[in-house]
Amino acid sequence: MSGERDSRVTTFVLTCFDTGGTWSFVGAQPKGQRATITGEVVDLWCYLEGGDRGAAKKACATECAKAGNPIGLLDAKGNLYVTAGLKDHEPGRALLLDEMSQEVTVTGTVVQNGGVQMIYVDSVK
Repeated sequence: MSGERDSRVTTFVLTCFDTGGTWSFVGAQPKGQRATITGEVVDLWCYLEGGDRGAAKKACATECAKAGNPIGLLDAKGNLYVTAGLKDHEPGRALLLDEMSQEVTVTGTVVQNGGVQMIYVDSVK
């Protein structure tokens, strides 16, 4: 049993590499289409529960995002994307907290699964 465990640990360690004191996972990049999407940054809790969005909801959306609620991007066609940072598995708020209820253009990788679509963001304008 110990040999099997040692093998798993060795495999795990070999799939990671040290980059100046921080650990990164090899092959952890999302597999999807590159896209540039323009839309409003929304707090998913409030938007999905009651449709809350827009400048009038900025303070509330910002506080909810600070509390840890996920952040989405709502495009002009009504498509909603869950957001995350592409680099180092960042949460969406690391990139978009200061943009709540504003229109932004993000570039990243879009992945869809089980009716949910997510954009792994690598740039925000």
